[in-house]
Amino acid sequence: MKYAIAIVFFLMSLSLFSQDFSGIKTRIGLLKTTSNFKLDSTGVSKIQVPTYYCNTNKTDNNWHVQDLNNDGLKDLIFTGPCQPYHQTAIFLNSKKGFQLVYDAPGKILSIKSTTNGTEINSYNPSCCCSYYSSLVKVTINNLSVVEKNTISFHDKTTITASDKLYAKTVSGILRSTPVIDDVIKKDPCTGEEIVGNTIGTLKNESVIVVNQENNWLLVFIKQNGSYTVGWVKK
Repeated sequence: MKYAIAIVFFLMSLSLFSQDFSGIKTRIGLLKTTSNFKLDSTGVSKIQVPTYYCNTNKTDNNWHVQDLNNDGLKDLIFTGPCQPYHQTAIFLNSKKGFQLVYDAPGKILSIKSTTNGTEINSYNPSCCCSYYSSLVKVTINNLSVVEKNTISFHDKTTITASDKLYAKTVSGILRSTPVIDDVIKKDPCTGEEIVGNTIGTLKNESVIVVNQENNWLLVFIKQNGSYTVGWVKK
């Protein structure tokens, strides 16, 4: 009986990972996007847009108008410069007016609508004293529930995916690049010591392998619905 339970658990885990595989490959593809997302501000001049701290020039150029939760009301997305970052903010429309449901650095890469809601993908490159870039997926369903999933990776980490992704349990030092660098140096911003390209440690961790370079694996580690990315030696 215990073997049957183990097999069922394995198949369920494999099914969940398969869903992750497809989503990860799609999102990695967005990082290669060279064309800018085109805002549709149709009708914004007739809307009393909410006060937003990034909209300092008080123009309509940075507003995107779209029904995000399929309730028949036009919602708003602000995406534009907001020093030192590009900022994206999502406002859902209701009888009580516009409600801010998401506000974070990032530039929109894509917006995908379905019968169940909307998926918004944005990218925030590393900047200043922040050494990590983030690829953020925000989903809004027809009940106006907002969920966020982030892929976070070091600015020295280049993400590419092979044709076949797979799950694996690994242990080792997680690094930003596929080389061993343990040289101790000081962070120019904080003065703290940094050990080479080390960004973490894995101990019997379930990961998704997205690529391989010689004896190194590029892995996605899922934690609380989001992903951390790095290289680990096989």
